[in-house]
Amino acid sequence: MNEAEQADQDKRILHIITECTTVQTAEDFSRVVEGPLREVLPHEMMICGIGGVSRVGSYVHKLLYYNYSFVNYKYYESLLNSEGRADSPLMKKWRETQEPVYFQSDRDESEYPEEWVETFKRHKMRNTIGHGVMDLTGTYSSYFIFTRLPEEVGPSQAKLLKLITPHLHMALTRALATVPEYPWNLGAAKKPLSERQLEILYWMHEGKTNWEIAKILNLTEINVAGSLVETITSY
Repeated sequence: MNEAEQADQDKRILHIITECTTVQTAEDFSRVVEGPLREVLPHEMMICGIGGVSRVGSYVHKLLYYNYSFVNYKYYESLLNSEGRADSPLMKKWRETQEPVYFQSDRDESEYPEEWVETFKRHKMRNTIGHGVMDLTGTYSSYFIFTRLPEEVGPSQAKLLKLITPHLHMALTRALATVPEYPWNLGAAKKPLSERQLEILYWMHEGKTNWEIAKILNLTEINVAGSLVETITSY
């Protein structure tokens, strides 16, 4: 990339960041994804959301998707276990490193389990890259997954995601305020959530920090963090 191309790229990235600050609704977020984001990171399909994180997989709380087909939902369903958690080698790698992860078809197969690669390819999830933002407690995160990119995925796309994902995270947090719960998550809990747990989750979904939630509910930050851990382990 020459100097002029780099300057143009920087301008496009700044445009994404600026547009993220204006997002208030899911429709606003869609405008960013389908417009300036796709110009910088071309992708055929994209899925993003927020949910709980654990060592044995993640559960989805709220979800947005773009151009996802029934076939690709079948891929996602294949990741779900009996407790409603989803996991994959890519998701596991991200949890361990919290760095952008990617899979390039016909190049990276040897780095992942054969069974997963076959499932991944069967559902046409080629050329995929993803990243997210995890909270300070390590129990909740956002995630952004782009698939069917027209070019090889690798360090250059990973660098781009590291720059823009924090801004996408903040925009998504606001955009999901009025988005309904993801239906596959309903009824997955082993035991009902308490009223206190529901209150904490509500304020977290409104974008409040543990410190802010503690002040609102007259709790300590330790109480809030402990309740979140208990909530995650209920799923």
